Amino acid sequence: MNLQTVLYTKTGSICIFSKLFSAARWGVIMLPLLLLTQCFQVTQILDWKDDGSMDVSWAFRFSKALEQAQSGQAQDKKNTETLSFQVEKANKEIPAKLKNLVKNLDLKKVDTEFDSGIELSFQVENYAKFPFGKLQKEDFPMIPQYIPAKKQVIFHFEPMKKQGDQKKDEKSKDAKKGDQPDSGDQMGDMGKQITQLFLSSVRYQIFLGKKFNPLKIYLKKGKEEKSIEIQRIFDVTMIDIPLFALYGEKEEPFDIVVQMK
Repeated sequence: MNLQTVLYTKTGSICIFSKLFSAARWGVIMLPLLLLTQCFQVTQILDWKDDGSMDVSWAFRFSKALEQAQSGQAQDKKNTETLSFQVEKANKEIPAKLKNLVKNLDLKKVDTEFDSGIELSFQVENYAKFPFGKLQKEDFPMIPQYIPAKKQVIFHFEPMKKQGDQKKDEKSKDAKKGDQPDSGDQMGDMGKQITQLFLSSVRYQIFLGKKFNPLKIYLKKGKEEKSIEIQRIFDVTMIDIPLFALYGEKEEPFDIVVQMK
């Protein structure tokens, strides 16, 4: 059984609602949550071959119903980047970032009746000698850093910087100075709590071929290190992580370290 087959035998469905709740009422909040509980998935496949090359596949899919709900929000439209906008941005940026670094780059948009997104695949000619210094930190999950001396593969996850975050933080600080928060702030806090609840279920799934053969896998965040369960599917190792939950409320970067034998 190859990696592509394994991918479609077990894949995670995840939803993002971070921009849907800024001033919503309870009923309006609950309806999208009931309808959009399985609308977003990210999967990554790394097949490291005996000749030193590595085939990489990466897929980002989301339900069109999710984007319709996102686009329908009137609040902060100027500061909102829709999922389709991010896909278009990726279509332009990824080829430029990977140019002359990989071979056989194939990038295509997903546009079906129900789903949108992006899928790409490419080959790293010699993974052990790949020039990781030419990639930015946020690019490492797509081509994780390999440290031969330590027999480690490191996936670095950097939280996305959202426009308007600074203004929101300042507004939040000003609100704390007041005697009582207004009803809009209370409803916004309620929406934020519900958003965090659903974001905690967001999964990022990585499938590693036989050659990786991990001894252990662990999370590294600042000084914290925490073991992650190794899941086996035949000769394939799957890493299944709650992406936004690991970022935490402070939205801090973290590493997933694969310690090979």
